[in-house]
Amino acid sequence: MKYNKFYLGFFFALIATSLVIFSACRKNKVAATEDIGYASDHATTEQTFTDVQTIADQASTVSSGSLNYRTTGSGCATVTRGTGTITIDFGSSDCLCHDGRLRRGKILITYTGNYADSGSLHTITFDNFYQNDNKITGTKTVTNMGNNAQGQPYFAITVSGAVTKAGGGTISTNWQRVRTWTAGYNTPADPTDDVYQITGSGTMTRANGMLVNINISSPLTVACDCHWIEAGTVTYTLPGGLTRVLDYGDTPNCDDQATLTLTNGNIRNITLP
Repeated sequence: MKYNKFYLGFFFALIATSLVIFSACRKNKVAATEDIGYASDHATTEQTFTDVQTIADQASTVSSGSLNYRTTGSGCATVTRGTGTITIDFGSSDCLCHDGRLRRGKILITYTGNYADSGSLHTITFDNFYQNDNKITGTKTVTNMGNNAQGQPYFAITVSGAVTKAGGGTISTNWQRVRTWTAGYNTPADPTDDVYQITGSGTMTRANGMLVNINISSPLTVACDCHWIEAGTVTYTLPGGLTRVLDYGDTPNCDDQATLTLTNGNIRNITLP
Protein backbone atom coordinates (compact mmCIF):
# COMPACT_ATOMS: atom_id res chain seq x y z
CA MET A 1 0.00 0.00 0.00
CA LYS A 2 2.84 2.42 0.85
CA TYR A 3 4.43 1.63 -2.49
CA ASN A 4 1.20 2.48 -4.32
CA LYS A 5 0.71 5.73 -2.38
CA PHE A 6 4.24 6.82 -3.18
CA TYR A 7 3.81 6.33 -6.91
CA LEU A 8 0.33 7.78 -6.85
CA GLY A 9 1.67 10.95 -5.20
CA PHE A 10 4.53 11.10 -7.69
CA PHE A 11 2.07 10.69 -10.56
CA PHE A 12 -0.12 13.61 -9.41
CA ALA A 13 2.93 15.79 -8.77
CA LEU A 14 4.13 15.11 -12.31
CA ILE A 15 0.74 16.07 -13.75
CA ALA A 16 0.65 19.30 -11.70
CA THR A 17 4.16 20.25 -12.85
CA SER A 18 3.26 19.60 -16.48
CA LEU A 19 0.16 21.77 -16.20
CA VAL A 20 2.17 24.62 -14.71
CA ILE A 21 4.75 24.42 -17.50
CA PHE A 22 2.04 24.20 -20.19
CA SER A 23 0.18 27.16 -18.68
CA ALA A 24 3.35 29.27 -18.50
CA CYS A 25 4.22 28.50 -22.13
CA ARG A 26 0.69 29.32 -23.23
CA LYS A 27 0.72 32.61 -21.31
CA ASN A 28 4.06 33.58 -22.85
CA LYS A 29 2.74 32.82 -26.32
CA VAL A 30 -0.44 34.84 -25.75
CA ALA A 31 1.55 37.71 -24.23
CA ALA A 32 3.80 37.90 -27.27
CA THR A 33 0.77 38.03 -29.56
CA GLU A 34 -0.93 40.72 -27.47
CA ASP A 35 2.19 42.87 -27.24
CA ILE A 36 2.53 43.07 -31.01
CA GLY A 37 -1.23 43.30 -31.46
CA TYR A 38 -1.58 46.65 -29.72
CA ALA A 39 1.04 48.23 -31.93
CA SER A 40 -0.22 46.63 -35.14
CA ASP A 41 -3.80 47.73 -34.50
CA HIS A 42 -2.75 51.29 -33.79
CA ALA A 43 -0.36 51.45 -36.75
CA THR A 44 -3.18 50.28 -39.03
CA THR A 45 -5.67 52.87 -37.80
CA GLU A 46 -3.15 55.74 -37.63
CA GLN A 47 -1.97 55.10 -41.19
CA THR A 48 -5.52 54.66 -42.50
CA PHE A 49 -6.90 57.94 -41.14
CA THR A 50 -3.70 59.77 -42.17
CA ASP A 51 -4.09 58.44 -45.72
CA VAL A 52 -7.71 59.58 -45.82
CA GLN A 53 -6.75 63.18 -45.10
CA THR A 54 -3.90 63.10 -47.60
CA ILE A 55 -6.33 61.94 -50.28
CA ALA A 56 -8.90 64.58 -49.31
CA ASP A 57 -6.31 67.37 -49.40
CA GLN A 58 -5.09 66.20 -52.79
CA ALA A 59 -8.62 66.12 -54.17
CA SER A 60 -9.21 69.69 -52.96
CA THR A 61 -6.55 70.96 -55.38
CA VAL A 62 -8.10 69.50 -58.54
CA SER A 63 -11.31 70.16 -60.41
CA SER A 64 -13.89 67.46 -60.94
CA GLY A 65 -12.52 64.49 -62.85
CA SER A 66 -9.89 61.83 -62.44
CA LEU A 67 -7.56 61.92 -59.42
CA ASN A 68 -4.10 60.60 -60.19
CA TYR A 69 -1.13 60.84 -57.87
CA ARG A 70 0.55 58.77 -55.13
CA THR A 71 -2.75 57.67 -53.64
CA THR A 72 -4.48 56.52 -56.82
CA GLY A 73 -3.83 54.67 -60.03
CA SER A 74 -4.56 56.30 -63.36
CA GLY A 75 -8.31 56.75 -63.60
CA CYS A 76 -8.71 54.91 -60.28
CA ALA A 77 -10.72 57.57 -58.47
CA THR A 78 -13.17 60.16 -59.70
CA VAL A 79 -13.51 63.51 -57.95
CA THR A 80 -16.84 65.34 -57.99
CA ARG A 81 -16.90 68.91 -56.67
CA GLY A 82 -19.95 70.73 -55.40
CA THR A 83 -20.56 73.82 -53.27
CA GLY A 84 -18.71 72.94 -50.09
CA THR A 85 -18.52 69.24 -50.99
CA ILE A 86 -16.01 66.83 -52.51
CA THR A 87 -16.75 63.20 -53.35
CA ILE A 88 -13.86 60.83 -54.11
CA ASP A 89 -15.17 57.64 -55.70
CA PHE A 90 -12.82 54.67 -56.06
CA GLY A 91 -15.55 52.50 -57.57
CA SER A 92 -17.13 49.30 -56.32
CA SER A 93 -14.14 47.01 -57.00
CA ASP A 94 -10.61 47.25 -55.63
CA CYS A 95 -8.17 49.62 -57.31
CA LEU A 96 -4.42 49.24 -56.72
CA CYS A 97 -3.16 52.71 -55.86
CA HIS A 98 0.35 54.11 -56.25
CA ASP A 99 1.09 53.59 -52.56
CA GLY A 100 0.53 49.84 -52.95
CA ARG A 101 -2.82 49.88 -51.14
CA LEU A 102 -6.16 48.65 -52.46
CA ARG A 103 -9.16 50.97 -52.19
CA ARG A 104 -12.84 50.91 -53.10
CA GLY A 105 -15.90 52.93 -52.15
CA LYS A 106 -16.22 56.65 -51.47
CA ILE A 107 -14.63 59.31 -49.28
CA LEU A 108 -17.04 62.19 -48.64
CA ILE A 109 -15.86 65.68 -47.63
CA THR A 110 -17.92 68.69 -46.62
CA TYR A 111 -16.23 72.00 -45.81
CA THR A 112 -16.96 75.60 -44.90
CA GLY A 113 -15.52 78.61 -46.73
CA ASN A 114 -12.57 77.95 -49.03
CA TYR A 115 -10.96 74.58 -48.34
CA ALA A 116 -7.46 76.01 -47.74
CA ASP A 117 -8.48 79.10 -45.74
CA SER A 118 -7.77 79.60 -42.06
CA GLY A 119 -10.85 78.70 -40.04
CA SER A 120 -12.23 76.32 -42.63
CA LEU A 121 -13.76 73.16 -41.15
CA HIS A 122 -13.58 69.88 -43.10
CA THR A 123 -15.69 66.88 -42.19
CA ILE A 124 -14.66 63.55 -43.72
CA THR A 125 -17.02 60.57 -43.76
CA PHE A 126 -17.25 57.34 -45.75
CA ASP A 127 -19.63 55.46 -48.00
CA ASN A 128 -18.81 51.75 -48.12
CA PHE A 129 -15.10 52.65 -48.19
CA TYR A 130 -12.39 49.98 -47.87
CA GLN A 131 -8.61 50.17 -47.70
CA ASN A 132 -6.80 46.85 -48.10
CA ASP A 133 -10.17 45.13 -47.50
CA ASN A 134 -10.51 46.86 -44.11
CA LYS A 135 -13.80 48.76 -43.86
CA ILE A 136 -13.44 52.37 -42.68
CA THR A 137 -16.30 54.10 -40.86
CA GLY A 138 -16.83 57.14 -38.66
CA THR A 139 -15.96 60.82 -38.88
CA LYS A 140 -12.76 62.82 -39.10
CA THR A 141 -13.01 66.58 -38.58
CA VAL A 142 -10.21 68.94 -39.56
CA THR A 143 -10.07 72.63 -38.58
CA ASN A 144 -7.58 74.86 -40.40
CA MET A 145 -5.91 76.82 -37.58
CA GLY A 146 -3.90 79.14 -39.84
CA ASN A 147 -0.12 79.42 -39.42
CA ASN A 148 2.00 78.77 -36.35
CA ALA A 149 4.88 80.97 -35.16
CA GLN A 150 7.14 79.39 -37.81
CA GLY A 151 4.69 80.28 -40.57
CA GLN A 152 3.63 76.66 -41.04
CA PRO A 153 -0.06 75.79 -41.57
CA TYR A 154 -1.49 73.54 -38.89
CA PHE A 155 -4.75 71.74 -38.32
CA ALA A 156 -6.72 70.60 -35.26
CA ILE A 157 -8.17 67.14 -35.82
CA THR A 158 -10.61 64.81 -34.12
CA VAL A 159 -11.17 61.21 -35.19
CA SER A 160 -14.15 59.19 -34.03
CA GLY A 161 -13.95 56.20 -36.29
CA ALA A 162 -13.41 52.51 -36.70
CA VAL A 163 -11.54 50.03 -38.85
CA THR A 164 -13.20 46.65 -39.31
CA LYS A 165 -10.37 44.34 -40.29
CA ALA A 166 -10.68 42.03 -43.27
CA GLY A 167 -9.89 39.07 -41.03
CA GLY A 168 -12.56 40.05 -38.50
CA GLY A 169 -12.76 42.33 -35.48
CA THR A 170 -13.23 46.09 -35.22
CA ILE A 171 -10.75 48.67 -33.87
CA SER A 172 -12.44 51.85 -32.61
CA THR A 173 -10.66 55.19 -32.23
CA ASN A 174 -11.31 58.39 -30.30
CA TRP A 175 -8.40 60.73 -30.98
CA GLN A 176 -7.31 64.34 -30.94
CA ARG A 177 -4.50 65.31 -33.29
CA VAL A 178 -2.55 68.36 -34.46
CA ARG A 179 -1.18 68.05 -37.99
CA THR A 180 1.51 70.60 -38.87
CA TRP A 181 2.51 71.11 -42.50
CA THR A 182 6.30 71.40 -42.16
CA ALA A 183 7.39 71.27 -45.83
CA GLY A 184 5.78 71.80 -49.23
CA TYR A 185 3.12 74.27 -48.09
CA ASN A 186 4.40 76.91 -50.52
CA THR A 187 3.55 74.58 -53.43
CA PRO A 188 0.03 73.36 -52.50
CA ALA A 189 -0.70 72.02 -55.99
CA ASP A 190 2.34 69.71 -55.80
CA PRO A 191 1.87 67.11 -53.05
CA THR A 192 5.13 65.30 -53.85
CA ASP A 193 7.14 67.56 -51.51
CA ASP A 194 4.65 67.67 -48.63
CA VAL A 195 5.78 66.66 -45.12
CA TYR A 196 3.67 66.74 -41.95
CA GLN A 197 4.25 66.26 -38.25
CA ILE A 198 1.46 64.77 -36.15
CA THR A 199 1.00 65.05 -32.38
CA GLY A 200 -1.84 64.21 -30.02
CA SER A 201 -3.45 61.57 -27.83
CA GLY A 202 -6.62 59.55 -27.40
CA THR A 203 -7.92 56.03 -26.92
CA MET A 204 -8.25 52.89 -29.00
CA THR A 205 -10.60 50.02 -28.28
CA ARG A 206 -9.38 46.73 -29.69
CA ALA A 207 -11.56 43.96 -31.10
CA ASN A 208 -11.33 42.09 -27.78
CA GLY A 209 -12.80 45.10 -25.95
CA MET A 210 -9.51 46.19 -24.37
CA LEU A 211 -9.14 49.98 -24.01
CA VAL A 212 -5.66 51.36 -24.76
CA ASN A 213 -4.57 54.95 -24.05
CA ILE A 214 -2.40 56.37 -26.82
CA ASN A 215 -0.01 59.31 -26.60
CA ILE A 216 2.27 60.47 -29.42
CA SER A 217 5.34 61.05 -27.28
CA SER A 218 7.45 62.52 -30.08
CA PRO A 219 5.92 63.88 -33.32
CA LEU A 220 5.18 61.44 -36.10
CA THR A 221 6.68 62.39 -39.46
CA VAL A 222 4.51 61.75 -42.51
CA ALA A 223 5.85 62.49 -46.01
CA CYS A 224 3.56 62.22 -49.00
CA ASP A 225 6.27 60.51 -51.05
CA CYS A 226 6.57 57.69 -48.49
CA HIS A 227 4.04 54.91 -47.90
CA TRP A 228 4.61 54.70 -44.12
CA ILE A 229 5.13 56.89 -41.08
CA GLU A 230 8.84 57.74 -41.13
CA ALA A 231 9.75 58.80 -37.58
CA GLY A 232 8.39 59.47 -34.10
CA THR A 233 7.27 57.50 -31.05
CA VAL A 234 3.94 56.44 -29.58
CA THR A 235 3.41 55.42 -25.95
CA TYR A 236 0.62 52.97 -25.10
CA THR A 237 -0.81 52.66 -21.59
CA LEU A 238 -2.60 49.35 -21.13
CA PRO A 239 -5.04 48.28 -18.41
CA GLY A 240 -3.13 47.91 -15.15
CA GLY A 241 -0.78 50.76 -16.06
CA LEU A 242 1.65 48.77 -18.21
CA THR A 243 3.28 50.84 -20.95
CA ARG A 244 4.76 50.05 -24.33
CA VAL A 245 6.57 52.33 -26.78
CA LEU A 246 6.36 52.07 -30.56
CA ASP A 247 9.38 53.70 -32.20
CA TYR A 248 9.36 54.63 -35.89
CA GLY A 249 12.91 56.01 -35.58
CA ASP A 250 14.56 59.31 -34.66
CA THR A 251 15.52 60.33 -38.21
CA PRO A 252 12.94 60.18 -41.01
CA ASN A 253 13.48 57.01 -43.00
CA CYS A 254 11.04 55.59 -45.53
CA ASP A 255 10.62 51.91 -44.63
CA ASP A 256 7.96 49.61 -43.21
CA GLN A 257 9.80 48.81 -39.97
CA ALA A 258 9.31 49.97 -36.38
CA THR A 259 10.19 48.58 -32.95
CA LEU A 260 7.98 47.96 -29.92
CA THR A 261 9.64 48.20 -26.50
CA LEU A 262 7.85 46.30 -23.74
CA THR A 263 7.71 47.22 -20.06
CA ASN A 264 10.46 44.69 -19.27
CA GLY A 265 12.75 46.21 -21.92
CA ASN A 266 12.29 43.45 -24.50
CA ILE A 267 12.02 44.67 -28.09
CA ARG A 268 9.73 43.34 -30.81
CA ASN A 269 10.10 44.19 -34.50
CA ILE A 270 6.93 45.48 -36.17
CA THR A 271 6.21 45.44 -39.90
CA LEU A 272 3.97 48.40 -40.67
CA PRO A 273 0.74 47.99 -42.68
